[in-house]
Amino acid sequence: MAPSGPGASPPGVADAVRWEDGRIVEVGSASLLEPKIPRGVPRFDLPRALVTPGFVDGHTHFAMWGLARERVHLAGVASLREALTRVSQAVPVQGWVLGHGWEASRWEAPPDRWNLDQIQPLPVCLDSLDVHGVWVNSAALAVCGIGRDTPDPAGGRILRDGNGEPTGLLLERAVELIRPHLPAPAPDQILAVLRGAQQEAHRLGVTGIHNVEGMEVLDAFRRMESEGELALRVLFHPPVAALPQLLAAGIRSGRGSGWLRIGGIKIFLDGSLGSRTAWMLEPYEGSRDRGLPITAEAEARSAVRAAAAGGLGCTVHAIGDAAVRFALDLLADLPRTAVRHRIEHLQCVHPDDLARAARSGIVASMQPVHLLADVPLADARWGARSRGAYACRSLLDQGTQLVFGSDAPVAPLDPREGVFAALERKATPGSPSWYPMERIGFREAVSAYTAAAADAGGERGRRGTLAPGEDADLVAWDVDPAIERDAGDAFRAGHAALTVVGGRVVFRA
Repeated sequence: MAPSGPGASPPGVADAVRWEDGRIVEVGSASLLEPKIPRGVPRFDLPRALVTPGFVDGHTHFAMWGLARERVHLAGVASLREALTRVSQAVPVQGWVLGHGWEASRWEAPPDRWNLDQIQPLPVCLDSLDVHGVWVNSAALAVCGIGRDTPDPAGGRILRDGNGEPTGLLLERAVELIRPHLPAPAPDQILAVLRGAQQEAHRLGVTGIHNVEGMEVLDAFRRMESEGELALRVLFHPPVAALPQLLAAGIRSGRGSGWLRIGGIKIFLDGSLGSRTAWMLEPYEGSRDRGLPITAEAEARSAVRAAAAGGLGCTVHAIGDAAVRFALDLLADLPRTAVRHRIEHLQCVHPDDLARAARSGIVASMQPVHLLADVPLADARWGARSRGAYACRSLLDQGTQLVFGSDAPVAPLDPREGVFAALERKATPGSPSWYPMERIGFREAVSAYTAAAADAGGERGRRGTLAPGEDADLVAWDVDPAIERDAGDAFRAGHAALTVVGGRVVFRA
């Protein structure tokens, strides 16, 4: 039994939740619910806690996040020298040194293959923080057969020096020249990292995820479910490469169980701000570069039409304002499916396009946590266009449904960071809010992680609120229930005290 929070009964009325057989039975006054509970049934008395529906991370790469925790960790590394030190100390994996998280925009010198050659003779492959680029050494280029005569693939770039030699940085679809040569994690390894990642998610108050990865990860989730180990609600978005096999098998969005269901087909339209490959309507500040469309327009149109006609929703990656506009064009007139069509990131929106997602019923799957790191880059590269970046307030006011997530491992899975970012929009402690007119309220942010996430997945009425008949997925936060004042800082400073999924306590502080 515990106090209630956003998504429950009116404040001051409900201070307890009762559930049986995995479903909420009543939400109301503890004095009225207490006599109905049979002797011996566990009670959880948390008189100073805030209880919300379980938080759902609306955009993760869950296995990648788990694997990244076991590799060279470069997120937050402040200098090239420190990054090279960490790589030099790494333990190889099947003859390769693998890592994740580098972000060179603040380093004293740019990374290149020659930096790595000085410290490591084995092939090295390091994913960028946004996972839209890799940094490799000469040994890796040799293994992959990449040289000065290797052409840039469509939708990708091999960065080169003044003599045309590859520098060791590959962006977007050029990364696909590397991936087939990397040691693939074995099925048992994927299963092990998912188990560990699930445990960590529960500690953070996350009871569900919308996951974007390959079919080998879907197979691992299926194995977890069959063995009774899956204790997260997973909406799985397969890659567009799997579209033919999914259609041939008659698989549709929304199919599955209460634990694992099929979402929409994932399609990339552009890259990222960090890699300067987000596709823009006008050039980046001080340049002629407008970023990089990843998928040809005809190819994208064909894929979304085939998917929707076969009952599969579309999950479209679009960060730059040109990509967002094209995504809105692509999805506007598609047939509805059991899981709503959605745009992932919607990071920079032209003012003329702000109302379009709401009119078409398209979900905006956003990650406000990114702005905590992106503010300097957005100001430098997009200038005044940053007014349309992470435009949560404007989109909500237009009636757009927002679903919040982390994009882990690009950002921490911890939803407290995302709530703080959406409410405060501060890049550093004590700094002013960045475009403060786009701040939203605490209850709106919680809804974007709970009720809106359930609705976007076609599960309205099944979960997402604290209401009788819904799944008992909930979190008790060690946070003052009267949190509205200074909510961003207060929620960020708290922690999950109790996480319940399907009526089962999966974490208790």
